[in-house]
Amino acid sequence: MNINDYKGLEIVKRLKTEPERMAYLLNFAQMHINYGDNVEWQKLENQIWLCDETRDYLYGTAPGPVKYVKGTRPVLEAEVARVILGCKTDRERVLAILVFIRDLYLHNGKEIPKELVFYGGTEEVLIAKGENLCECVGRLMVALCEIIGLPGRIVMHLRGHITCEIYLEGKWCYFDPRAGLFYVDENDRFLSVAELVDNREYLMKQPEWVKPYVSKQFTFEQRRDKNYKYFMSKKEINLFVDYSLMDAPKYNYNVKTYAAADKDGLMRINPLYVSYLKQMFGEDDHSI
Repeated sequence: MNINDYKGLEIVKRLKTEPERMAYLLNFAQMHINYGDNVEWQKLENQIWLCDETRDYLYGTAPGPVKYVKGTRPVLEAEVARVILGCKTDRERVLAILVFIRDLYLHNGKEIPKELVFYGGTEEVLIAKGENLCECVGRLMVALCEIIGLPGRIVMHLRGHITCEIYLEGKWCYFDPRAGLFYVDENDRFLSVAELVDNREYLMKQPEWVKPYVSKQFTFEQRRDKNYKYFMSKKEINLFVDYSLMDAPKYNYNVKTYAAADKDGLMRINPLYVSYLKQMFGEDDHSI
């Protein structure tokens, strides 16, 4: 198996149906309209599709140590030190980072006016802005966890959402930083995307201690149901890409306004993208 056959645009050749292929290509195009030639779009060329052929590659071996060099991003280090102050375990640290990112949209207790919102930016910019877009906060969580020594990777759910996995307690663990969401098994071990896809019943029987972590933008039930119907469905195309702060020189971190994205055709391409997603999943609801 050549992993490059399951990476980036090569994945299109492996998809079985026209709706899958078109949704994948239109997702690429929409991300480029949203962000231009910056990190959120650039990293798509390295994303790997989770399927039978790639499962062992993605989950079979532990990742190596993080690449982050202490002192490289002092502003981020100071922010992380503040967020994890008093935490005694990696579990506590990751959950503290999750809550911090989950609540960034409040921006010191106030929602940011839409006209001030833009796409993209460095991790420092995302924090200062009070980011609430899933694609950006997924990257941010991976970055902040790297600073505390934990590997992470970004997860693209083709249905229309981005989350992440963090390598914690000896395994890959799913986190949705926008929603403040994660899932555990009967022994309170965090679950991965692959485990949730294989055992969706876990989504429906979570302990009460998990539920208060969900953002006040949603209810636990809303996000659980989205995951059950879409993101952890066997019909979903889940894609994984490594990200490290030390790779920043190879990426662009420019920002793009909503107005510029709209001018470039965001609202023209999005309905077409959604139409193919509906065909993939066989129903009409696309809200996330």
